[in-house]
Amino acid sequence: MTHIFTYGSLMFERVWKEVVSGTYRHHPGTVSGFIRRSILNEHYPAILPGPVNSTVVGVLYLDINSEDLSRLDDFEGSFYERRIVQVMTDNNIFAAEAYVLKDSYHHIATDKDWDPEKFEDQGINQFLGSYFGFDH
Repeated sequence: MTHIFTYGSLMFERVWKEVVSGTYRHHPGTVSGFIRRSILNEHYPAILPGPVNSTVVGVLYLDINSEDLSRLDDFEGSFYERRIVQVMTDNNIFAAEAYVLKDSYHHIATDKDWDPEKFEDQGINQFLGSYFGFDH
């Protein structure tokens, strides 16, 4: 089973439950060496490699089954690749995978940080309204 670190729309339970069918333990977590950027004309972000001292806060989901992992791959699409990252939680460090923007798509990332609070307040409803989901 695979642990998945989420840092954008999937951090929010309303979005997560639209994509996966399983129930998973999860914890707040942080990865180092990455930056989170807004994507041009979208409500969601991407992470890409950054300075060693940069950090991204998100949610770590544990032991994702293969069916839901496939759903997550489909949800994330071709702009992203799963890469192994080290996630720090309050009590542990986990090896997990995160969807990182492929090098060939860095041009769609803006120079602006993505704001989770703004997404929750203003973007999540529009995001979910444009997402057609999966048959669970």
